[in-house]
Amino acid sequence: MKGIGVWILVLLAGIGCAASPEQFDRPTNVAFGLDGDVYVADGYNHARIARFSKDGEFVMEWGEKGFGRGQLDTPHGIVTDDEGRVYVADRENARVQVFSANGDYLAQWKSAALGRPWAIAFGPDRHVYVVDGGDQDPERPRGHVLRMSLDGKIVDRWSTSGDGPGEIDWGHGIAVGHDGSVYVTSLRGRGVQKFRRTK
Repeated sequence: MKGIGVWILVLLAGIGCAASPEQFDRPTNVAFGLDGDVYVADGYNHARIARFSKDGEFVMEWGEKGFGRGQLDTPHGIVTDDEGRVYVADRENARVQVFSANGDYLAQWKSAALGRPWAIAFGPDRHVYVVDGGDQDPERPRGHVLRMSLDGKIVDRWSTSGDGPGEIDWGHGIAVGHDGSVYVTSLRGRGVQKFRRTK
């Protein structure tokens, strides 16, 4: 927990114009690699992933603003899996991109069913959980949680847009507990909600 607290402070301190690769400009999220390295989604004013050692030393970065393979536009969520792959919720490009631990492009998940990923998490069931923030079409808002296999197939989906119990209004963050409970935060509406899969 100490390491997580340190990196939360780093994110909070990272607001401002970055003058070097070690500095951030409105970062959005962090993930931890198998070796303890830390991956920072430097997402709002930059479009990159920055990798640091567990001691805070800059290791490398990848990404630039754009919509091509490996490019990013508001990388808003990031997570690693139990084999070291890095999954990025590339929000404005309405896709998830998958990279190796060293930033090599591996795959893209993009579809109307996936929508616009705002947040992403890796569960103990070896599935990836994605929040579709639902801001693509104001006339037909969405607010879904998707459970996806590691090859990008949607295997389960629940919730809808709204501010009632179980509904999501601009879902902004997601986490999965050791018991499989799924926690989703919303920018508007009900704050934090807990979901339990029944099957």
